[in-house]
Amino acid sequence: MSLLLLDIKTVILLLVIGHYCVIMLISAYSYQYNNRTIWTFVIGKLLQIIAYTIILFREILPFIVSIFLSNTLLLIGTMIECIALLLLLKYLTATARKAIVIVSLFGLLSFYAAILFYNFDNVRIAIISITVTVLIGFPIRAFYLTCKASILKRIMLILYSAIALSLVLRTYNALFVSTDVTLFAENEYQTLAFLTRFIEMLVGSIGFILLVKEQTDIELTRMAMMDELTNIYNRHAFIQRADALIASALKKKSMVSFIIFDVDRFKGINDTYGHDAGDYVLREIAKVIANALPKEAIFGRYGGDEFVILIPNCQIDRATKLAEALRTTISQYSFQYISTQCTLSLGSATTEVQTAISLDAFYTNADKALYHAKENGRNQVYAVTF
Repeated sequence: MSLLLLDIKTVILLLVIGHYCVIMLISAYSYQYNNRTIWTFVIGKLLQIIAYTIILFREILPFIVSIFLSNTLLLIGTMIECIALLLLLKYLTATARKAIVIVSLFGLLSFYAAILFYNFDNVRIAIISITVTVLIGFPIRAFYLTCKASILKRIMLILYSAIALSLVLRTYNALFVSTDVTLFAENEYQTLAFLTRFIEMLVGSIGFILLVKEQTDIELTRMAMMDELTNIYNRHAFIQRADALIASALKKKSMVSFIIFDVDRFKGINDTYGHDAGDYVLREIAKVIANALPKEAIFGRYGGDEFVILIPNCQIDRATKLAEALRTTISQYSFQYISTQCTLSLGSATTEVQTAISLDAFYTNADKALYHAKENGRNQVYAVTF
């Protein structure tokens, strides 16, 4: 006897009990954090619980309830679960949402048409299985596109791919292999389909919550690292990354350049146009500068209107040329809300890291250079080596 020839009613009962337990735990978690994505997932799973409960009592319920309602709830629940997964992965575009709804409606209408005009078990099973396979194809694609950044996402990709494969095999069995395709028929394809659903219920739900926590941790880390106003590194994060970059440069005995700049007469902008306009200017400057820097550069806001840049493998000529390009770009930029020209003064300090050197040494020398740039009339670059 094959190990896969299990009692289908028992598997479905385990599905129902497992779903209830999982929903209770996830609901408690979502109640504490009030996460919209989690609640969407809970609603999808709840509809699937009701569907499987109806399926479990199929033999004693009217046909319209056991077949029509259970499969409708199963498809809608799967659709909502897929939407929740795409929400979590930030892949729920308007196009994806529309496509999911269209696939669900097409599957439901095809299923209803089969009941009315071609009411055979194998046809109904094939329609539902194919529709669910297409629906979970959306999160499978999203997991595939994002799995490089997370081992957990790779596991979820494998899990949902296994479900899709089992549904394809169930469709193949219903249409081409088995003569007995009733719900409680004992065959390998049927058992495999329900077993993978059981595994998905257990592992998938746990994985979903772990993904929520992973995403939350990433966001908290990002918030701790990024300056709230300009969305570049804050002082603490910049110092951490700069120290690591300098340590790496020491091993390679390479050149490193440090650029510091601030906005000329920024206080006048705040006094004349208001702090909202001043904040806008800082955001725009940070955005423009960030897009103009080489990928290896580290860019951060030290405080107020003071910004710093650290560039590895950078000679003084290159640093000066870059600083000059940044100065020119900002001086020619058209800012909203202010009618006066906005300019930068920049100080640059470059050294070859032969011995241990602190970030403070870079800052002190670049700050002196910045002082000279301001003393010489502002809106200019002053570069030094040390």
